[in-house]
This record gives sequence, structure tokens and C-alpha cells, in this order.
Amino acid sequence: MIRMVSEMAALANEWLSFVHEPNPVSEDDLLRLEAILDKLSVLRHELGPISRIEFEDGSIDPPRREPSELRDRLSKRFPMLGFYHIPEAVTTDFSRTGVHLGDAIDDILDITNELSDVIWLIDQDRTMEACWDFGFGNDHHWRYHLRSLLWYLEMRRFEAP
Repeated sequence: MIRMVSEMAALANEWLSFVHEPNPVSEDDLLRLEAILDKLSVLRHELGPISRIEFEDGSIDPPRREPSELRDRLSKRFPMLGFYHIPEAVTTDFSRTGVHLGDAIDDILDITNELSDVIWLIDQDRTMEACWDFGFGNDHHWRYHLRSLLWYLEMRRFEAP
């Protein structure tokens, strides 16, 4: 598990460093974004079931950040990303054809907040809780953001400029 925590911390810090860089990203930088998203997904699979992770609840939650301030910074960092369409459901029931509106900046913001919490827990020497938080957060929240954002980035390549 020590190796897993080390990999998780390194990857979360890579994400945080990338999204907090001051200059706007280029189209080439978006490939790096995709690669980090892919690595996060693989790491979640390598972590395995969170039900086997035991920890003592520290009862102190990670500090909350002002979402509008972070959203503003991320909008400047990723100026070419915005809203996108995502299917309501991908299923064999073709009568369900609704479309939802995705928001790439919100996707990045939510992943950033979740990974900031993981790093905070690691910094507090709550490593097992950080592993659980990474797995639970992915399974119940930010995996949808990760996969929707990957789909959006992939589809952007095929749109006419």
C-alpha cells in the first residue's frame, strides 16, 4: 500500500501542478491533460476495492476552497474548453435519447478539489484515509467528470475548426 500512496501522491501532485500553471494551455497541452486523466483512471483500478481499506476517521475534513475563485483561474488556464453535450444514457434502450450539458471547467474543478483533499489527507499522515477518499470519490463522484471530460477532449479533435 505504501507504493500505492506514493503513486497516488505523485499523480495528484502532477494534476495539481498542471492545472495550476499560470499560462493558458495549448492544444498540445490538452494531450497531457488526457494522459493524466488516463493515469488517474488506471490508478483507481490498481487501488482495488475500497472496502478492504481500514482507517481511523480523523474527524477533521480537508479545508474548503472558494469554488468561484478556482473556477475563474481554471477558465483562464483552459480558455478553449467550455460546455459540451453528453448523452443522458448510453444504453440499448434507444428511446432514451436525452442530452445533458457538460462543463469542462466544472469537470476539472471537481477533480482538482477531490485530489486536493487526497493530498491534504496524505500531508496529515492519514494515508489510508487518503486511499479510501481517492477510491470513494472516484467511484461516487469524479469518475463521471473524468470520463465525460475525456470523451469531450476526444470528440473536439473531430470537430471542424
